[in-house]
Amino acid sequence: MAQGIDLGYAATLPSKEAVAYFRAKGEHISWNWFETDADVHARSFTAARVARLDVLTTLQAEVQRAVDEGISQKAFISTLTPRLQKLGWWGKQIVVDSAGNAEEVQLGSPRRLALIYNVNTRVAYNAGRYTQMMNNTDTHPFWQYVAVMDSRTRPAHSALNGLVFRYDDPFWNTHYPPNGWNCRCRVRPLSQARLDAMGLSVSSGQDHLSTRNVEAGVDKQTGEVREMPVTTYSDGTRTMTPDVGWSYNPGSAAFGTDQALIRKLIEVKSPALREMVVQEMNNSPERQLAFRIWAKNIMKTRRGGNDIRTLGFMTESIAQAVESRTGTPPARLLAMSGKNVLHADSMKHQNDGIALTPEDFGRLPAMLARPKAVLWDKRHNNLMYIVENQDGSVQIAVNAPYSLKRQPDKLDVIVNAYRVINMDKLKSDIRGGMLEVLEGDID
Repeated sequence: MAQGIDLGYAATLPSKEAVAYFRAKGEHISWNWFETDADVHARSFTAARVARLDVLTTLQAEVQRAVDEGISQKAFISTLTPRLQKLGWWGKQIVVDSAGNAEEVQLGSPRRLALIYNVNTRVAYNAGRYTQMMNNTDTHPFWQYVAVMDSRTRPAHSALNGLVFRYDDPFWNTHYPPNGWNCRCRVRPLSQARLDAMGLSVSSGQDHLSTRNVEAGVDKQTGEVREMPVTTYSDGTRTMTPDVGWSYNPGSAAFGTDQALIRKLIEVKSPALREMVVQEMNNSPERQLAFRIWAKNIMKTRRGGNDIRTLGFMTESIAQAVESRTGTPPARLLAMSGKNVLHADSMKHQNDGIALTPEDFGRLPAMLARPKAVLWDKRHNNLMYIVENQDGSVQIAVNAPYSLKRQPDKLDVIVNAYRVINMDKLKSDIRGGMLEVLEGDID
């Protein structure tokens, strides 16, 4: 996707990360919009007052198609209208909630579908941009807030236009767009050279952000007032508060956390401390469970898409070994795409007897945290992790950026994983000098 693309054009040029962001969302049923908080919303598709899973699934599938294929808003509405009418989710109706209380509500309408389209495609676009930009902060560490600046742009959003903050400034935790319903703002990454050429200065949100709770809505059945946090940026000349429910970063909530962690970790001077953090992350049961659920779902649906998930983090000793052999610091983040998962279970691998089962994939993060051996493939400049499975060894090949001519993201992407059926061949390659043992052994 081209740099500086506007949101209107984004619908026709889907970023792979935007597609991955939306595909990563599950269904999350919500009665009131304010019942779904920011972190859940960034991971789970929701359309307020959609309480039937079939309706929610229909909406999600069509929004996904809009993100994938660049479907226009007009086509989105015309396609969904008859389908939602058939499902009974249209117009004003008396709806009974889970507590048995009746209420007249507005369900589907062209205006509502337009809002669903705009919110979800813009959030997906900006989340995708966040991932792209986080992967390039070494060359473009400055991010500029860009508003559309036409008659429809809200003054508070216009006030932020042109401001520049570092990518890791706390400002982006709460003011990364979209910052409200129908917000069209975006972010532009800048290099130091570009920043200097444009004569721009770098702002800081550190002392200009304040958070308070405000009323988000009232549950008509219980009378409970639901509050949500909002964060205001005010630097003395401009003040901007996102709409209630929008003081979060959809990109960092759904993506980017691991990339940000690695970048912060590299700045830690103590190798021992870095190693301790990596081991803690690699051994996290919650992270291992999340990967297992994701991989099993891909193998079940046979839809890999462009989604990428973290499998583990490279240890300090291996990172140093790689850098000493290549002259290039590795990114240290071991990731796997949905396509890689399907490739590991391909018909060819099955016929060769080396395919991994869903259970194998479920154990990969835990096995990677405690490899039997880590090898360096001198022929391909690849890392190879040999891990012990319950019924044999598994080989994981890690293709790092310095060994690929055209790898867009600065990640150490795991490109293949399969069963080892000939350990003697590995041992022979080690003796022949084609493979070097960095850690452990395969005896």
